[in-house]
Amino acid sequence: MYNLLIGLVTCLGALMGSLLGLGGGFLIVPMLTIFLSIPIKTAVALSLLSILANSISASVVYVDRKVVNYRVGLILESTTMLGAIAGANVNIMARESYIYIVFGLVLLYVSYRMYRGRNIGESKGKEGGNLYLGVLVSFIAGFFSGLLGIGGGILKMPILVLLLSLPTRVAIGTSMFMISITSATGTFIYFVNGIINFIYAPYAVLGASLGAQLGSRLGFKIEAKRLRLLFSLVLIVFSLMMIGRGVGV
Repeated sequence: MYNLLIGLVTCLGALMGSLLGLGGGFLIVPMLTIFLSIPIKTAVALSLLSILANSISASVVYVDRKVVNYRVGLILESTTMLGAIAGANVNIMARESYIYIVFGLVLLYVSYRMYRGRNIGESKGKEGGNLYLGVLVSFIAGFFSGLLGIGGGILKMPILVLLLSLPTRVAIGTSMFMISITSATGTFIYFVNGIINFIYAPYAVLGASLGAQLGSRLGFKIEAKRLRLLFSLVLIVFSLMMIGRGVGV
């Protein structure tokens, strides 16, 4: 029964995340820790594993449609992977209370982005843009991905569209391609350190995969503006709960 609850929670988290194009990590980790009392480091590892399965599935579609810029993606991944390795190792060494607090603060940022509207729009600059700055910022995106078990799309999309001036559709495909590599890197670090719970893992992956598929289909039928407002409020509540756990409240 507990394993089925894990599948249900990851399904709901991935569903809500997919409705807004955020991925499930921002919701899966808080839901696993708050509702099922799973240690946050275990929840982060399960989230990354789920994101890996989902991003590979999505990447196949974008590759088939030829909307992936491999050159930009692989250049950025050179530092994103290093960031994911660093973030995962910091997670392993850090006190859980610190991770709760950082996660809560990141949720506040994501909530703000959703409230203001996360549509970035089409770029108007020359494709290629500021690649050096993009490589630097990608390390930060990878770091938070490995540290918190998130895909990092909300950080990578601004890099690809605003800094590198990729068309939005190509940026989405390239972002998913990058997320598959980043999450695989982070997952490997947690695997070699024995943090992935292989009893929970199949249920988390199946639940998140089902939720992502449902969310991607429902997203076309639901008004995004109202969803953003609703989930920005939900994330504020989650962020306060995560910060509260971090400070011992």
